[in-house]
Amino acid sequence: MQKAKEKGILCVLLAFLMSVGVLAGVFTPKKYALAAEDFRMWRQLDDRWGNTAIGGTTVRKSGCYITSIAMVAVASGARDTKDFDPGVFAKQLNDMGAFSSGGALIAWASINKAVPEISIATANLNFKSKDQKGKAAEMKEYLDKGMYVICNVGGHWVYVDGIIGDDVYMADPAKDDILMFKAYNNSSITFYQALNGKNKYSGFTPLKTENDAKASSTTTTLTSTSMTTASTTVTSSASSGKTSTTTSTTSVKTSAAVTSTLKAAVSSAAVKAVPKEYKTGEYYCTSAETVRIYADVKDSKSAVASLEYGNIVNVLSVNGSYGEVKIGGKKGWADLEKLEYAGAAQKLSAGDINGDGSADAYDLALVNEYITSREKLPEGVSVLTSWEIKAADLSGDGEINNTDVLLYLMRICN
Repeated sequence: MQKAKEKGILCVLLAFLMSVGVLAGVFTPKKYALAAEDFRMWRQLDDRWGNTAIGGTTVRKSGCYITSIAMVAVASGARDTKDFDPGVFAKQLNDMGAFSSGGALIAWASINKAVPEISIATANLNFKSKDQKGKAAEMKEYLDKGMYVICNVGGHWVYVDGIIGDDVYMADPAKDDILMFKAYNNSSITFYQALNGKNKYSGFTPLKTENDAKASSTTTTLTSTSMTTASTTVTSSASSGKTSTTTSTTSVKTSAAVTSTLKAAVSSAAVKAVPKEYKTGEYYCTSAETVRIYADVKDSKSAVASLEYGNIVNVLSVNGSYGEVKIGGKKGWADLEKLEYAGAAQKLSAGDINGDGSADAYDLALVNEYITSREKLPEGVSVLTSWEIKAADLSGDGEINNTDVLLYLMRICN
């Protein structure tokens, strides 16, 4: 009798929560991790853990913060990628009840409870500097103290792998770019956090490859090694971050860690040098900044519409790196380099929008978000893909409305 009463109360609460929309999280696009062996390639959007619950939302929608901290756990030696990833971390925190309904951590201390070797050392620190050089220097001060840094870039968190000069190298849970100030506008980079790890930060985490593993079983150190170059001596310390420059010699000292990072940068640049082949279909907006839709490919002045982070739009045709879309009855062109292809249509079971095997409160949250956003977004822009919308239509009447909400509530409460 008591359980039945509790279930009834739960249903009433669910109905109330739906009315105010607090279950709905921020929708973020779907993507796959490229190499789980290297924690820097972890993406919150990976299907292996993207649907893992964090409060009333999921890792793929709102998991950039915990993904960045999971990177700190591995970088500091507290955890290993063989048995730890953002999904494992999210489940640990969720089982503690560490998240609010919107996916935010209720208390930062829960991080230390899940991974005792790491802790949040500072509150959110607003940058005192306005330019790239100053902001890089501020974060580097904490790296030099042996702490780890995660940075907020327009409402999105990234892990800072290292800093060379004014260049901040990052691991981004949502994209493959590695240079922070190239991927995001300076104005959107507003604050950061410092964390203590199991081992002190001592430079870039070396890039591990199959050849590296076969070549030696010894541990890679972060001490300096010498190479030959021309006309300048640059002595760089991965641990202190201090750099001095003189002329008239031909020796360059650099750390193995910096070499690894530069190798990763060269590899990334080589991949980006190959032109992408874009296709028609649905795309997520993955840019933290507004993406303008222009009337003509060659016209970058007169915008006819715009897309925000998490919006989904259907690309009707492709011209180079631009895609033709129709928004609010008007056709225009979007820069596809700022969007992410959603992939081929998926077959989802009725009610199971997030593909986690059940129609539950998380799917109900997505339905609520879709209904709420539909009133604000123009025709042609959505927060769900066409196949997710199809799965959300429990009534089968071709519309997503309060009827579907009630059917979800009935399923959850039964």
